[in-house]
Amino acid sequence: MPGTAVGLIFIDFIVRPFAKIFEKMPILMIAMLVIFYGIIAYIVLRSAYLVDKQ
Repeated sequence: MPGTAVGLIFIDFIVRPFAKIFEKMPILMIAMLVIFYGIIAYIVLRSAYLVDKQ
């Protein structure tokens, strides 16, 4: 299971060059950021709660 840092590096270094395209569509950019950070938050919360159950 990848760590949070991997997700942040993915967002910062891979998605950032495409941000110029999405500057023309700010609603789509916000939606994509919410989805990416939501996935990262889900992974972190899931791993935190799975530790308690094992």
